[in-house]
Amino acid sequence: MLRRPSRRAHRAAAFKRPSRPLPRPRPGDPGRPGTPPRRHRAPPAPRYEEPPWGSRPPAGSGYGLEVLKGGVVLGSVRLEDGSWFLVGRLPGCALSLEHPSVSRHHAVLQYRGAGCSPDEPGGADAAGFYVYDLGSTHGTFLNKARVPPRTYCRVRVGHGLRFGGSSRLFLLQGPKEDQESESELTVTELKALRKQQQAKLEKTMLGEDSDEEDEKEERSERSQNSDMTCSWGMGEDAEEDEVEENPIAVDFQDVQDAFYMKDPRKALQGFFDREGEELEYEYDDRGHNSWLCRIKLPVDDASGKQLVAEVLHSGKKKEAMIQCALEACRLLDARGVLRQEAVSRKRRSKNWEDEDFYDSDDDTFLDRTGAVEKKRLNRMKKAGKIEEKPETYDSLVTKLKEAENELSEITEKLKASGKVQSHPAAQDSLDEFMTEIKSGCTLDSVARKKLHLRSFELKKEQQRLKGLIKLPSKLPGSSL
Repeated sequence: MLRRPSRRAHRAAAFKRPSRPLPRPRPGDPGRPGTPPRRHRAPPAPRYEEPPWGSRPPAGSGYGLEVLKGGVVLGSVRLEDGSWFLVGRLPGCALSLEHPSVSRHHAVLQYRGAGCSPDEPGGADAAGFYVYDLGSTHGTFLNKARVPPRTYCRVRVGHGLRFGGSSRLFLLQGPKEDQESESELTVTELKALRKQQQAKLEKTMLGEDSDEEDEKEERSERSQNSDMTCSWGMGEDAEEDEVEENPIAVDFQDVQDAFYMKDPRKALQGFFDREGEELEYEYDDRGHNSWLCRIKLPVDDASGKQLVAEVLHSGKKKEAMIQCALEACRLLDARGVLRQEAVSRKRRSKNWEDEDFYDSDDDTFLDRTGAVEKKRLNRMKKAGKIEEKPETYDSLVTKLKEAENELSEITEKLKASGKVQSHPAAQDSLDEFMTEIKSGCTLDSVARKKLHLRSFELKKEQQRLKGLIKLPSKLPGSSL
C-alpha cells in the first residue's frame, strides 16, 4: 500500500538551497529597478522667527563665548557671523552640545543693534545679546537663574550661561562698554535693598499697599488745600490709633533678641554666682525618653513661696536641661532680677555655717561618689573657711599616695564582690545572704557602677598628679 507524501516533504522540496550563490550588489549598482533609492531626512528647522530689531554685531566687537568646565577653559566660540545663533544638540547648530538633557533646538542668542526703535523696551541700553529659550525641557540658566521660556533676557559681558543639565559654563566675551556697571553699595546694603523690594512686591501682589497709597494721596491733597486755604487757627484733630499696645504683653521679637537666648545655662549660672547660690538641676525620668527637669530659684513669688522652674521635655536629658534653664531665665527676666547686679533679695540666704555647710537634702551615707563632699568644700571655699594654698612637691606626693590607696581599696572591693557573685551556692540561700551582709562584700549594681565611676576619676587624678610631679621646680631661663 503506497503512502501519500506529507506536507513537510512538499515544503522541503519547495525550499531547496540553490546550488550557486546569488551575486552581491556592486557599489555603483542602483539595485533593483523597482525599489527607489533611500533619502536622508533633513533636520527640522527651528521654530524661531527673528524679531525686526535683530541685527549683526558690529565688526571688530569681539563677541564670543568662552567655554569652561570644572574651572578649566576648553575653548571659545566666535559670535560674529550672523545676527542670531542657535544652541542645541543637532550638529547643524552654531553651538552644538552633546549632553542628553539639551534639546535639539534648545535656545537662541539674538543680537540687538543700537538703532532700535524707541517703542521697544530698553531704549539705547538695549543694544547687545539676548538669550531666548525655545521652550526646552530642562531649561536655560543665566547666572544660575532659570530663564522663562520664549522670553528675551539681556546677557551682558561676563554673564554665565548654562543649557540643560550640562556642566559646561559659557561666559560672554565682548567690549567693556557692554559690561554691567558695578554697584557702589556693599553686600549688606544690597541684601537689605533686595529684602525691601521683595516685601514691596509681596504687598503689591496681595493688594495691601493700595490703602497706604490712597492715604498718602489724601495727605498730599490736604497739604495742598491747606496751603491754598485759611484754617483760622483751628487745626484738624490728631488721629488716634485704634490699636493700643498692651504694656504687659511681651513682644516675641524681644524674647528672641534677649541676651540669654544664645546660652541660657551660662546666663543662669552667672545669676546664681552673683547671688552666691549653687545651681542644681533635678531630674525625674518619666519614661518613654521624657524628662522632668526642675530648678529651685533663689527668688520668692507673690505668695512668698520659692520660685521653681519646671519643664517636661521629650528627648535627650541635655535638651531638657537647656529648656529648663531657658524657662528659669524667662521667669527671672520677667521679674527684672536677671539683668541686675547682686542686691538684697526677698529670700534670705542660708547660713551654711550653722549646718556645717551641708544641705538639708544631702546624705553622705547614700553618696558613694563624693559629690556631697565636693559641694560642701565649694561652699566652704566661697565662705572663706578654706584657704587655697599653692601646691608643692610634698603636697602633690601626699595627694598621689592618697589617690593610689583609695584606688587600691576600690579595686579590692570590686574583686571581692565579683568572687562572691561567681562562687556557687554551697549552703542555704538565706544563710549565704546573711554571711555576705556580715562580711560586707555585697554590692548591688548601683554601688558597683558608682565604684567604677570613682575609680575612673581616681585614675584621671593620678595621671594629673604624676604629670605635675614630673614638672621641674624651676624652668630654664626663668628668673625665679
